[in-house]
Order: sequence, then structure tokens, then C-alpha cells
Amino acid sequence: MNIRSKHIGLIILAAFIIGIGGTIGFNLWRTTSVRVPMKFTSGEHEGEYNPADIRGSYTFSQVSEFFEIPLEEMGKAFGLDGADNMADFQCRNLKEIYGTVEGGEIGTDSVKLFVSLYTGLSYTPEETTLIPAPAMSVLKEKLSEEELKVLENRAVTVSGLKPVSDKDPEDDLGEVDTAVKGKTTFQELLDWGLAKEEIEKALGASMGKPGVKIRDYCDEEGIEFSRVKNVLQEMLD
Repeated sequence: MNIRSKHIGLIILAAFIIGIGGTIGFNLWRTTSVRVPMKFTSGEHEGEYNPADIRGSYTFSQVSEFFEIPLEEMGKAFGLDGADNMADFQCRNLKEIYGTVEGGEIGTDSVKLFVSLYTGLSYTPEETTLIPAPAMSVLKEKLSEEELKVLENRAVTVSGLKPVSDKDPEDDLGEVDTAVKGKTTFQELLDWGLAKEEIEKALGASMGKPGVKIRDYCDEEGIEFSRVKNVLQEMLD
């Protein structure tokens, strides 16, 4: 049986349209990708999501879903319980509402630490990472007395928090320029949600001090900046 080329084209087009229609109907078609945390590839937690890969752009509802932590528990731990838009609150904005904290900071790495302690998943936080005092109450049932005592060194009581913004999280995404440039510092990469391990993987060496510019570090260590820049940008995108 001979089929004319124009008929073949129509058949292919029809199949394409039907295929898309079917995926939409079954809620399988996505126009945008959904970033999910990397999983442990070995050890006792193999196959489970890794807290180290929590990004600053993740909302509390996403973290709650990925790591099976009740949203209310997260809100309580970070002093956001009762906020109307808590579910859409992005981890990186913790630094904004807590501001300058003596001895360290409360930000995305604080969420990674909290998730690790709540779930029992492995994670090593930065030395300067702190958590709000209310998180201690949430973790009380999860940790031993000895572990709680160690955690007390990272717990801080902060009053006068800035109000949670009512802006759409998409607006916040547009305001933060996560383009890696010569003047970008290691601290900015951490604030944007990259883990120390990811940064060191891109460098192929140990990470410099938080305030050091990436280009300056690469020049000092004889590392090709353009290669590192491209790898880091892929991680952020």
C-alpha cells in the first residue's frame, strides 16, 4: 500500500497532537522542569534525598514534600507559623528576615541542618550556621539529650523579625541575579543554595573563605575560572 508523503506528514502531526493531549489529560505534560534534590548514591541513606542539595529557591512546601516533614513543624521551627504565605516562603529569604545574627547566620544552610536532624539524614553544616531557638522544641523528640546540648551552641533567640513578604515567590526569583561572575563570592554561592560539597566539586579543590571572590581564588590557585564558572552556573540553573 502506497501512502503519499503529505499523508504521512498529517499522520505524524495527528499522532503528536494526540500524544500531547493524552499526557495533559493524565497530568504528565510539564512545560517547565521541576528541580528535585539529589539522592544519596551510597551508604545507609542510599536512594533518599540529600539535605545538602536543598536550594535557596526551594519553598518550605517543597522541602516539606521532599523530606516528608509537616509544613507546620517547619514553620514553627523557623518562627513562621501563622504566616499566610508560609508554604511559598523560599529558604534563601530566611537571611533577609533574620538579618545579621551574632556569631553566624540563619539561612538556607540552617534549613539543611534542621532537615538533617529531623529526618536523621547525614549532613555537615557550615561552622557559622545557626538555627532559631524554636527549632530546639521541634527537634526535642527527635534528638538525644546529648545531641540537644551540642545543638544549643547553634541555637539563637532573635526578636523583632522582619515580616514575611506577601510578594509572589516568582517575583523574588526575578529579583535575585544568580549569574556567576568574576566578582561573585563563595558566600553568594552558598546564599543561592549551593552546598559546600558542590562548590568544591566544581573547583576540584577545597573552597576558599566565604568572602573571597571566585575569580581571585582561581587565579591564586591556578584554576581555570571559565571552566569553574560554567560548572557552577549549570548547578544553579
